[in-house]
Parts: sequence; structure tokens; C-alpha cells
Amino acid sequence: MSIFLDAQPEAYRDAVAALLRREAVPSAIMISMDFADGAQRMCNRNVPFSDLRWGHTWGAGAHVPVAINDIEEDSEELAPFREYVIGIPPPRDTPDTWRSNIVDSIRDVANYRGRECGLWLQLFDPDTGAPVGWPSALDISLMDKMRASFTAGAAVVTMQVESLLARKGVPVYGMQTDMDQQRRYPGDLGMQFTAEASKLVVWTDF
Repeated sequence: MSIFLDAQPEAYRDAVAALLRREAVPSAIMISMDFADGAQRMCNRNVPFSDLRWGHTWGAGAHVPVAINDIEEDSEELAPFREYVIGIPPPRDTPDTWRSNIVDSIRDVANYRGRECGLWLQLFDPDTGAPVGWPSALDISLMDKMRASFTAGAAVVTMQVESLLARKGVPVYGMQTDMDQQRRYPGDLGMQFTAEASKLVVWTDF
């Protein structure tokens, strides 16, 4: 609990501490996805809300269970990949095209691969329904692959994500692979012929 409170600004700590002492604490799981064409923010709450940290509006109606790769108890390595599973109901304004829109979004790999996504936890006042304190990060990763399945009333999007610490031992922000270089300097071709860290660097034969 102390770690949770230490992450809150001092102005909110007393209110959050009082909330955590209650028998039941309303909360919401939020997911943020930094797509190239604009960030998407959803939560599993029925009513949208604006957070107190960034002032972002988090849309309601998404069901956000999360599957995390198992890690062996005696292993010191982090699981490099895990999955977020997001249930998305059809929107009221475009019910006829929402399936094709989701499929098109998944095919647009450049719009999400290597870009940041995160899961957050937000606490709420049970009497007013207002958010209390800042959202707390549960998991921050980079998007890698997506797939979708459809039911009569929802789409289930499974997103494979890579831990920010997956490539343990690689210098901060990489700089040794083309993917890391593109993340920092999009369009730069200086590292396009390198391999992963600790492997042979192969240059073209000029």
C-alpha cells in the first residue's frame, strides 16, 4: 500500500489512503494505445471519465481482461511477450462497418507496431463516482501483433505486446538494431543491416 501511495502526488495521498481503508473500492482498468494516427483510450467502466493526471477522456464500454505469459519461479528473465485481450462492442453510429474497420486497423501494422501501450488502474469515490488520485500503471509495453475474432455482440481483439525490458542487456533505447533506431529516428537507414544485440553485425559489400 505504501508503494501505491508513494506514486501519488502529495495532494491526493490522504484521499487515496482513506479510500483504500474502505471495505470496497470502485476501480476501473484502462488501456491506452499510442497509434500513429492518434491515441485510443478505453476503460471497462460504464461511464466515460477524465483523469486527474493528464486530463484525458477514457471511453467506456470495453472489456479488458489481460493474459500474462507465465514466468518460471526460478527464472530471472522477464517474459518478453504477453497478451492483452480486449472486448469491443459495436458502436452505435457505424454498426455495419465496425467489423471491417477493426480488420483494416489490424492490417495497418505500421500504425501500431513498436508503439507504446499501457494498462492503468483508476480508483473512484463510491459516493460521487469521481476519480480519486492519479491512474496507476499496471503494465507498459510496446505493441507487436494483433488478431481479432467476432461474436454476435462484440469483437475480441488480442494484442501481443513486448515488454520494455524484454531485450535485457541491450543499451537504453537500443541503438544496435534497425527496429530500435526506427523507434527513435523514423526513416533513418543507418542500422538497417544490423542484427540483434550480441549477434554479428553484417554490413553490405560496397
